[in-house]
Amino acid sequence: MTPGSIQWLTPFYALFPLCLIVVTVVLAKRRGHFTLLDSQMFSSKIKFKHPLFELIPHDQHSQKKQNQWLQGLLLIWLGIMFAVALAQPVRIGEKLPDLPPERDIVMLVDTSISMTLKDYEYEGEKVSRLDVLKTLVNKFVRSLEGERLAVIVFAEKPYLLVPLTRDTSLLQNQLKRLTSTMAGRVSALGDAITLGLKEAAKNPQRKQIFVLFTDVDQSLGRVTPDAAAELALRSGIPLYSIAIGSTTENQALESAKNSGLIYQSVNLDLLQRISKRTGGNSYQAADAQAIEQALADINQQQKNEAEQQAHYAKTVLYPYALLAAMLPLMLFQIWGAVRKSGSLITR
Repeated sequence: MTPGSIQWLTPFYALFPLCLIVVTVVLAKRRGHFTLLDSQMFSSKIKFKHPLFELIPHDQHSQKKQNQWLQGLLLIWLGIMFAVALAQPVRIGEKLPDLPPERDIVMLVDTSISMTLKDYEYEGEKVSRLDVLKTLVNKFVRSLEGERLAVIVFAEKPYLLVPLTRDTSLLQNQLKRLTSTMAGRVSALGDAITLGLKEAAKNPQRKQIFVLFTDVDQSLGRVTPDAAAELALRSGIPLYSIAIGSTTENQALESAKNSGLIYQSVNLDLLQRISKRTGGNSYQAADAQAIEQALADINQQQKNEAEQQAHYAKTVLYPYALLAAMLPLMLFQIWGAVRKSGSLITR
């Protein structure tokens, strides 16, 4: 397919009028002349052949025969043009921009109280887990322009902060509003995954993935993480988990000492287990660079690999075929009417 070429959308439809032409020609040949069209084709009058027809002068007889051949050619021309119109020819124009990738990414963001711990360093400053997460996820959202993303925040309860959308400005503004404990103080990871599955079920035909950001040590809530992972597996949705914050007991003790919070290290075994169960990966993000690298890796692994067909602008041409069919027919009718009126005046 190249710009300027002609494409036929329904070429087989052209067989119907062509078959009609063949049948008509065969029938006309058997009868010896064409009788389907004449200058009075829209008239309701019935014509009979006079017994003394052979006594008509030769010039009138030859003119009548000429009219019959003209009618036959006109009939063939009409059939060909209708065949062309039914085949729906279109002229291929310039290439259109590719459609956005058919991928939905649901981000599950933990906002429990432990996300206030300042055990990350970003651009030379100590920052909380949630602050560094908001900054890096914001950059991740900008890199995915054209794809649909949703944000679910969770702690004791999960909430849909942003439904699936391509509006990156909305996503970035909503990410700035994230605060710790906005959904409670402890984590209900299984409930958050379940809410994500409900959101994803609205568009089951699209490619979907979950990206989980959490420092969970144990999950509370009505649904266990393992049960939620089983539901995600049945839905064919991979879960990628990024372990935020301290991952060793020493780091946990240091973080707790500096913040005054009683805190346990993130449960890596749990995150690895549920991610592996769904066909995803688990990442340990001990620093800001590790979070950024994990997001880049997720983006590369879950790219929509289906090749998109090139789309071109198309100009329909079948109206020209219909015009080419009707114009000779109208001229033939006008010519017949003029001849008839001239013969009446002569008389």
